[in-house]
Amino acid sequence: MKSCRECGFPYWLSKLIRWNENGTITMAVNPDYRVVIIESDFLTHLFSRIEESLGLPISHLVFEAQRNASVHTIDSQLNKFPYLAGRWGPNKRAVVYAFCHLSIWLGQAYAKAISYKPGKGGEALVRNPYNRELMAAIILGAFESLERKPFEHTWIESEEGDVISIKPAGQRPEISGRLELEYPEQKPGHFYMPRCRSCGTPRELAYLRWNEEEGTIIDNRRNTRLTFLDGYVPTSVFRELERELGDDIYPLIIQAEKDYTHRRIRELGIAGDESSVLPRRERESIYENAMATLPLRGQGNPVDYEYGFEGLTVTVENPYNEHLLAGQMAALFEIAEGKEAEVEWYSPEPSSIVFTARAREHQQA
Repeated sequence: MKSCRECGFPYWLSKLIRWNENGTITMAVNPDYRVVIIESDFLTHLFSRIEESLGLPISHLVFEAQRNASVHTIDSQLNKFPYLAGRWGPNKRAVVYAFCHLSIWLGQAYAKAISYKPGKGGEALVRNPYNRELMAAIILGAFESLERKPFEHTWIESEEGDVISIKPAGQRPEISGRLELEYPEQKPGHFYMPRCRSCGTPRELAYLRWNEEEGTIIDNRRNTRLTFLDGYVPTSVFRELERELGDDIYPLIIQAEKDYTHRRIRELGIAGDESSVLPRRERESIYENAMATLPLRGQGNPVDYEYGFEGLTVTVENPYNEHLLAGQMAALFEIAEGKEAEVEWYSPEPSSIVFTARAREHQQA
């Protein structure tokens, strides 16, 4: 894996994606298509939690949303000159080779093509997927973009690891058409982040370590695996769940994100003893550090915030998902102020949301 000579970031990945001053990470050739950095096991945990709480399977919804997202991701490359030549004859093999490298650069899995026959399918070794079925959806979507037709998959066990076998399918499930992605308009921004002079990626991400042979990215500060994923799958899945099950799903989503934010901040060591009341300077440091990570992870641009014992109010432009960010804001208030939080939000204008987290009423009485 060729790396930047100054910061160690994968060289070709730095050419494919771009950190913008408006709090987003986007594909270089498609500024509308967002990427976010999240804990690798978060979506697995979140969707399992929703299934357990509701007693209903949602894996089929998640799979189709991820497949659609993968099609859009690869289309954003192959639909543009000169990459569109990748769909021509023998060039397809080079594209399949690139697919495998891309999964490693993004920390999604180690992938190695075993066989491929254009138009007929193939097999690939897949080790350490961030989620096995979502990785299968990404692979199917990539081949559907390349071949312009649906595919299906099966898993085969081997001594080296799991092997995915794909072949053309008659058609996609009907639900797939209801999980198309939406691209909200993005607001401009001016968030400053120091960048590597050689490749242009944020210097503050120097804590990321790529393990090429494992297909993983590790946050060295807390030995946690991270993954670059599209920023649209959660929203499209939540939208469909609300359509079928109502808005009872959202408290589950917010609580799951709260739990992860609590864990992340404790692991980073930027919060003290849970039972103590923090000095104002420490509370301010927690808020500032947390806000600064949002643009680095492509999750939004925090353009304004105010805080105190009575509440935390944050304005985020270009939020990647309002419910997940609501969970983060509630967790920040709980950690900094030592009180259980409730959170609400509203949108004063497109692509801008104001979150307010405050102590629950029964604690204020």
